[in-house]
Amino acid sequence: MRSGPCAGRDLATADRLGPHHHLEPMARREFVMTAHTSGTTLTIHHDYESGTTVQGTTRGSAAHQALKAHRSWVWSRYAGAWLLRSSRHRQSKPSAIAEIERVLTGLGYTVEQDIDDALPSVAQQEADLAARMEERVDRLTERAGRQAAKAAATRAKADAVFATIPLGQPMLADHHSYRADRNRRERAWANLDTSIEQADYAAELARRAETAAHHRGARNNPVTVANRIETLEANQRRFQRELEGEPGWITTTDEHGQPQHRWGIRRPSAERAGHLRRELATLGEQIAYWKDVYAQLQAEGTASPLGPGQVSKGHWVACRGMWMRVVRVNTKSVSVPNPIYPPPQPGEKETTVTIPWHKLSGHRTPEQMPPEFVEAYDAPGTNRVTLRLREQT
Repeated sequence: MRSGPCAGRDLATADRLGPHHHLEPMARREFVMTAHTSGTTLTIHHDYESGTTVQGTTRGSAAHQALKAHRSWVWSRYAGAWLLRSSRHRQSKPSAIAEIERVLTGLGYTVEQDIDDALPSVAQQEADLAARMEERVDRLTERAGRQAAKAAATRAKADAVFATIPLGQPMLADHHSYRADRNRRERAWANLDTSIEQADYAAELARRAETAAHHRGARNNPVTVANRIETLEANQRRFQRELEGEPGWITTTDEHGQPQHRWGIRRPSAERAGHLRRELATLGEQIAYWKDVYAQLQAEGTASPLGPGQVSKGHWVACRGMWMRVVRVNTKSVSVPNPIYPPPQPGEKETTVTIPWHKLSGHRTPEQMPPEFVEAYDAPGTNRVTLRLREQT
């Protein structure tokens, strides 16, 4: 505190500025932000169609800045709120919601949750996805057409200028029309460059539209469906193990607040257990749906019906057009010689590779294979990939 003839003026200034005038600049800003955000209520909302959104923010506010700086959140003009990436058409993500709630609460906001995890049936979800992809195809096709028309119009402007210039006509530097001629040519070249960029973008939009048009066929590809079932079942087993408890290090604190580590069975918290049960129920529905789809593909003949009952050691199977002799038959796969490596020399060990049943596309018994192919397949040093290509062509 200053003393002397100016002390009274400092006290008067302090009374005018209020009780927080003595704070450092950063501390004053923090106090103003807390005072501004305290009492403001934000809502974290989630449903199947809209996804996870933070509603109630204002432009330039502390919540706006925090969400803008977070890589998982983006402003959605469709929802008119901050949207969690990849949260639409699925159930909520408790960890992401808890994280942003801690951030907003730390800024002084009151945060409420409005979570609706209800999902339509898996069949309805797939139908909704197909409808959205059809809309995407139409939208991209329309945009590609507009962009192609724009590219053609821009190219026509450039061609109209070049058509008026005689072949090989140079610019006349000393002529009175030199500047106008130069500007006209530069605009024409700029339009030509722009038309090429617009045409490339139109081609890119058309490519995206074509990819979206083949989405359903690619999604229901037999190998893709079988891989999806394997992934879903692996996640189901992982969540079930976590729910039942897994061996691992458990961290606790003693009476002095020091961390203690011991080996034991880790149990999920009540909140985590509820999340795991929800995920297990969802996975069960998805697995049942996709198994029905795969069974239908097998009935139609598009999915491989092969299994341990049809294939034996010494038989031949095809994968991606390559025929390989079966070395071992397993419950979920077969072992065959790795076609990348040539046949081994006498006394050497064969290098094998494992292929799941659903990736096989053909099966033959030893009697059904051409003898010349078998002889070349077993000849030491043969390039089996080249052999396969030659035999197929």
